[in-house]
Amino acid sequence: MAVRRKATKKKATKKKATAKKKATKKKAAAVANAWKAAEVAYLKKNYKSKTAREIAKHVGRTVNAVRAKAATLNLKKGAVKKAAAKKSTAKKATKKKATKKKATKKKATKKPTAKRKATKKKATRRKKK
Repeated sequence: MAVRRKATKKKATKKKATAKKKATKKKAAAVANAWKAAEVAYLKKNYKSKTAREIAKHVGRTVNAVRAKAATLNLKKGAVKKAAAKKSTAKKATKKKATKKKATKKKATKKPTAKRKATKKKATRRKKK
């Protein structure tokens, strides 16, 4: 019976060793992705004025990571600056006008199809009778 106990002890120690390795890997990954003080300071300073995408590019993280960190820090977006809002609405308005102009030009340049020609001929025949 002494032989069997030694075998089970070896298995138990192997399991413990693999569990420790996994735990240290997880800790190392968590430490590698930890936010540095400078990154947190930049996030706090610029979260109200910049978009999450801009901050993510500057810090070198994903947009979702930036939003999650901002949520844990209870940061909220401030009011959008009026000048920036005016520029963005002006750009949208000019884009809409340009697309409308293109659409109207396309309608005007359409050539009559065979069906349209046939209906026009029928209409002119009816009027003559």
